[in-house]
Amino acid sequence: MRTLLLLVTAIAGTPAFAVPTCTVGSGATLSFGAVVALASTGDVTTNSGSSFWVNCTSDVTTIPGLYSATTRTLQSGASSLPFALSAVAAGGTELPASSPGMALGITKNGTNQTVTLHGKIQAADFKALPSGSYARVIALTIEY
Repeated sequence: MRTLLLLVTAIAGTPAFAVPTCTVGSGATLSFGAVVALASTGDVTTNSGSSFWVNCTSDVTTIPGLYSATTRTLQSGASSLPFALSAVAAGGTELPASSPGMALGITKNGTNQTVTLHGKIQAADFKALPSGSYARVIALTIEY
């Protein structure tokens, strides 16, 4: 009986290891709104109307990075409108399209940390396009 008791104690005393994780909230909307292409209209910038969150546990040892391999063009039928995407500022450093991602300055403590996306459309890119509703779904990847 004594050996069995020691075996049970050893199993019960084995620590459980948590897996380092980062979770990304979905549903942020990046909307440039209605754009009127007049000769005097300049570049159009925006930030996400509903910023998303990233939550990394404290055992994540690397700096989380964010990138998006999604093609950076808004579509309306056969027409396409290129745009820039940044996690810094509209017209800021472009979000990478592949690994390694842009380092996110978030606290890794298991709480939701807000990240805001920013977009920019160059006036030269939309002035000759036909009217329409241009859209694109963006997939984001976080690496850690």
